[in-house]
Amino acid sequence: MDTETEEILTKIASKAQLAEGMEGIRSILLIMYRFPILKNKKVAQKTGIAIPALAAARGELVKADIIADKKFLGEKGKKWVESNLNLVLDYDPFPNTFNFTLDEIPQEFSYLKEIQTYLNDRPKAEYALDQSHANLLTILKRTFYLLKRGEIEGRKIIFLGDDDATSIAVALTGLAKEITVLDVDERILDFLSKVALDKSLINFNIIHHDLRNPCPKEIQNNYDIVVMDPPYTNEGLRLFLKRAREVLKSNITIKGKLYPVIGKKCFLCFGNKPPEETLKVQLSILDHGFIVKEMLPNFNHYAGASIIGQFSHLYYLQSVITTNTPSNYTYESQPLYTSELKNGRELTFRPIGYHFTGEMRFTSKEILMDNKTIFQAFLDSLTSAKLKVIDIYNHNYHPFGYSVAAILETSHAALHTWPEHGYASIDFFICDEFQKGLEALSILKEKFNPETSKFFYIERGKESTDNYKAIEIQS
Repeated sequence: MDTETEEILTKIASKAQLAEGMEGIRSILLIMYRFPILKNKKVAQKTGIAIPALAAARGELVKADIIADKKFLGEKGKKWVESNLNLVLDYDPFPNTFNFTLDEIPQEFSYLKEIQTYLNDRPKAEYALDQSHANLLTILKRTFYLLKRGEIEGRKIIFLGDDDATSIAVALTGLAKEITVLDVDERILDFLSKVALDKSLINFNIIHHDLRNPCPKEIQNNYDIVVMDPPYTNEGLRLFLKRAREVLKSNITIKGKLYPVIGKKCFLCFGNKPPEETLKVQLSILDHGFIVKEMLPNFNHYAGASIIGQFSHLYYLQSVITTNTPSNYTYESQPLYTSELKNGRELTFRPIGYHFTGEMRFTSKEILMDNKTIFQAFLDSLTSAKLKVIDIYNHNYHPFGYSVAAILETSHAALHTWPEHGYASIDFFICDEFQKGLEALSILKEKFNPETSKFFYIERGKESTDNYKAIEIQS
């Protein structure tokens, strides 16, 4: 989608009060395009949108003159989605399961099998980087799954690592708006570049980058889809999920107003783990603002990869929390890959909590003298971020200065002021979702509106060695 189309769908979602946002509107149009005679109940089942919300959204689509009738896309609507959403497949391309062989691939997609000639030239898998090449059928099944979900047509897709060369198969469909591949292995990027040049693939970009460092600014908040097959360690998974949140679009500005964006997708390939470790995988997914829409067991088949039994699962994730992971998060000098962790060192997988600190400075001391307003702003920031307050204490200093501290269900929060210095300090420690801490700070900053401010955070827990990282708080 281009920016104008995103704005149109965002406005429609806002008017319909559709919680799923512009991605929800797109999913409605996609299903109406592929299944033109479905009733509301069936459309609701396929989109996951409740019938009353679906009816409201369809009504707004009629008002926007995109569709002619609430129940039918019509010729006008069909032309609009083809032109603006770049939809092409006006049918379900894979109505059955994905348990097929290479000989059973639909004839219209058989041309994709030609990539086998290129796969034979893939650089040798570097096991130190947890690389294991997926076979041809797996690469095609991934592509077909994306097609079935409507996540290639008109989409901006980024691959966080691609030693399998799945990006080539996706690009050969000619349906994506843009494809970008990030990889730390220059051999992989050289290989993909040569294939892209040989096949004259357009809008196919490669970037050499180590994901231990923040993604380049120009690709942050930019993509609809992330595809990734991270190292099969808990540390690797968490790092890649953070980078996925960085690059997926999380907000859009329309006429100076910031609208949150949810519903962007992440396709995660990850190996099987014992039950206790699988729980940690799923908690990490939730930690980073995703939900699991679907999980296909043993979907991916690899050559080698004996540590995961030559198979891994495919997770279909959807973003549901709009606050970004801090874009300057780094992961330095810590084990990441399986081979690095074989020394037996036990690392913290899931933080016990997050410690946020900050300071705000003011040229005018007026707001820092109003302790009643400060108390209410502090309390509102916590409750609005859904941090449950158990008890709260405050103290007025003489001749001036103020402290307020709250005991939370998930730890504590405090704020202190020094009016004579035009200064306020903030200290939050929460054993809760990372995004709640960011939201509380954002609300607090908005209410105080300081001239300057600085905020930092650290993941706290057993053997935590990271230093505090600066974060940018948008009010």
